[in-house]
Amino acid sequence: MQQRFIRALILATLAVTLFAWVLPAQPQTTPRLTIWSGVYTEEQADRGKELYQSNCSPCHGIALDGVARLKGDEFMERWREFDVHGLYDFISRSMPRARRGSTNRPGSLPESTYVDIIAHIFRSNSFPSGSTELTRAAMKDIQIELKDGPKPLPNGALVQLIGCMTKRGATDWMLTEATEPVRTAISSSSSEDELATAKKKQMGGLQFMLTNMGILGPNFDAPAHAMHKMQTKGYLTRQPGNNRINVTWMEEIDEACR
Repeated sequence: MQQRFIRALILATLAVTLFAWVLPAQPQTTPRLTIWSGVYTEEQADRGKELYQSNCSPCHGIALDGVARLKGDEFMERWREFDVHGLYDFISRSMPRARRGSTNRPGSLPESTYVDIIAHIFRSNSFPSGSTELTRAAMKDIQIELKDGPKPLPNGALVQLIGCMTKRGATDWMLTEATEPVRTAISSSSSEDELATAKKKQMGGLQFMLTNMGILGPNFDAPAHAMHKMQTKGYLTRQPGNNRINVTWMEEIDEACR
């Protein structure tokens, strides 16, 4: 009896070992990072505070409450649903503003300066610090959102999306097979990163009327882009049965929508 029990135990152990050996390895999931995940360090924010005071405070205020407030509800409503790279891209292109007596010009500061200033902005908004410094390379994987998670974009948000340029009626145009709109900080062009993302993105299932097409100028030939995959930017309006984009920029991504 004891020998049969031992043999059975050995066979069961071998079976479990064999099953574990042939079972496919489970893919590792990368945790989703947000501004609430501790994405900068206290030391980095200390550096950023000094850099902010010398480069940004004349316009934005020592307490970040000057022109275009950089903390509180106004900051969150302006930047939520962006990734952190969107914030970096905007700041590094447009700040600091030229001021009399200063040699600084938009985009003139080192990359590390902009990154450290963002760490200071995050701490000033009570986003928690962590053990790893914020880097530009990590920014695309970090979302800016409210503590309880992402929310729908507000009407009036500047967005980008791709879709199929489709004629509607005699004069109107719309985007069909469009993707979900996402935030952008650039209204009248596309960065290299934005274009690279747009070219890889699959078509979606949404539809948006296109308004304000005249802003694209006389050289934009809408019929020439009919049924083409288009990168589109503009201001979002979502209403029941009346979703539209008030266009600021369009460019062709592919000659075919599919």
